[in-house]
Amino acid sequence: MKRKTFLPVVLGAVAIAAELATSPVAAGAVTAGPSATAVAQPASYEAFQAGAEGYDCFRIPAVVKGPDGKELLAFAEGRHTGASCADIGDVDVVMKRSADGGKTWSASTIVVKGYGQTKDNAVPFVVPGTGRIVVLTQMQCGAPSTCGRIPRVSYSDDDGKTWTAPKELTAQLGFATAPGWLVTGPGHGLVLTRGAHAGRLVSGMSYQQSPGDPNVGALIYSDDQGVTWHLGATDAEPDATTMNPEEINVTELADGSVYAAARNNRSLGDTVWCDDGGTHNRAYAVSHDGGQTFAAKFTLANDLVISDMQGSVLELDATTAGAAYDRTLFAGPSVCDRRQQLRIRSSFDEGVSWTPNDTSLLVWPYDSSYSDLVPLNSTSAGVLFEAAPAAGQKADRSIRYAPFTESQLGAPACGTGYSVLASHALGTAGQVYLSYNAENGKNCVSTMKTTGTGTPSQASAYLQVEGGQRVQDAGSYSWYAGPVTAAAAGKCVQWGGAIGADKYDAPLGFCS
Repeated sequence: MKRKTFLPVVLGAVAIAAELATSPVAAGAVTAGPSATAVAQPASYEAFQAGAEGYDCFRIPAVVKGPDGKELLAFAEGRHTGASCADIGDVDVVMKRSADGGKTWSASTIVVKGYGQTKDNAVPFVVPGTGRIVVLTQMQCGAPSTCGRIPRVSYSDDDGKTWTAPKELTAQLGFATAPGWLVTGPGHGLVLTRGAHAGRLVSGMSYQQSPGDPNVGALIYSDDQGVTWHLGATDAEPDATTMNPEEINVTELADGSVYAAARNNRSLGDTVWCDDGGTHNRAYAVSHDGGQTFAAKFTLANDLVISDMQGSVLELDATTAGAAYDRTLFAGPSVCDRRQQLRIRSSFDEGVSWTPNDTSLLVWPYDSSYSDLVPLNSTSAGVLFEAAPAAGQKADRSIRYAPFTESQLGAPACGTGYSVLASHALGTAGQVYLSYNAENGKNCVSTMKTTGTGTPSQASAYLQVEGGQRVQDAGSYSWYAGPVTAAAAGKCVQWGGAIGADKYDAPLGFCS
């Protein structure tokens, strides 16, 4: 994790230069680090409504872009399980589509019919260049269950109009009999785009063969467009009271590695959700070989304050794809004692550390639960999430979709509300950014590494109000330096940063 060192330094004489701009810089104290800022909640649209289309409720959303790259395909469980919206019972896997960016949605079509049993936890993939949509699901017999949890796969080659009958994967994944507990995903599956395994389909999975056996967090993969599947990386955790990775959502990192984000479903009940400030409810592991093995066991994602539940991850920006910096997103509730206040949090160091709640984008203020993220383009994404329609209602009453932009998420490392005013390359080592927040009138500087990421090296970022002291963040960092912030009334600022020997000092400018 990135360690911080803030070094206030008195600045000597500064050359006045002509880099003038109309962007205002408002009054206030000079501080190091991001500041909480109110940013408008993104617009959202209802996709599924409890009580509609003959279903008691809809839960467990997943979303992908369709084969044409234009439509959105939303998957959910259509439950005939009563007012309580119970997990077990007669449950279909259903799909809707939107042709207008998620503002309106079609009627539901059935992907896998329950026939009185539980068919759940959809993990959809769209195979590039083929038009194929692949969906992983599970089947569980009615209570009391006698058939275990059976992993299955279906696919469509006609844009989701028709689907193959589900094919059982128990033997393919190496199980002699179906485990007593097994879940793929939920949420979108991953199609790798980089490295030796480009084109491979990867999904998270968790299972326990029998009561008393270790809980296992795992990855499964397919190299033939979803026809056959293999059990890959596994992490068996014998003490479920400490670590129990379940409901594993995956994304691709800049170098082609697989990032597996898990619910840490400790077997201690609801009373532990807020132990340690709610920082022990998420975990992650990374695979560098396309999902075949984990580089290390699951470890806690301590920066994520959340209740014990599912969350979704997505790579939005990658330097290896031409972006100026790496940015990974996480969607989930942001309080520990209740499934509430769904936010989008950002990581600029490949999922090691995350922006805090007060500088992350609030999507829904009421009760909210499971979610999934979908990339729209290089600067925007969308989130499909369970949402209470109003305060005092439950999150199983609707599933909503909210698109959002990178400008709403905020500039690199600065938090929500910041937009980039200027940037400058530091050779090939990285980029230094000057950003501005119109809500609080503050400027922010961050230095983002683009080479040698993950390996500590000297980096710095600084910002100074004309006539004041320089505020600087400098140290040996693996991913970025900063953010540092300042505000000034009627004055200019100087800013800059360095990575190793590559340095940039902007002339005095950006005056109010």
